[in-house]
Amino acid sequence: MFHTDHGGEYLSNEFTSYLKSRGKEQQLTVHDTLQRNGIAERRNKTILGRVHALLHASNLPKFLWGEAARHVVWLMNRTSTTSVEGMTPFEATFGTKPNPSSIREWGEKI
Repeated sequence: MFHTDHGGEYLSNEFTSYLKSRGKEQQLTVHDTLQRNGIAERRNKTILGRVHALLHASNLPKFLWGEAARHVVWLMNRTSTTSVEGMTPFEATFGTKPNPSSIREWGEKI
């Protein structure tokens, strides 16, 4: 189940076709009613909190917030969650377990 409002970000024919091809259902709520989209809003708040923590701990510039958000979501998709019990979101989507050897620390110098 993919739960969003009518904000437009996820309403394209290409995206809805993609969801259908994956056997996913899209449930829409009323536009600009955060209280009706609590799960997504809570998830966004969690992501934002972790982004702030990463940027603060690494002393990297704030303009890298998008990269930090991408890193947070990447990690969240590869760790367990109650929404897909017994597996990670990555495993539920791709059918294979994620490879933990590719996990890098945010801000790590290569």
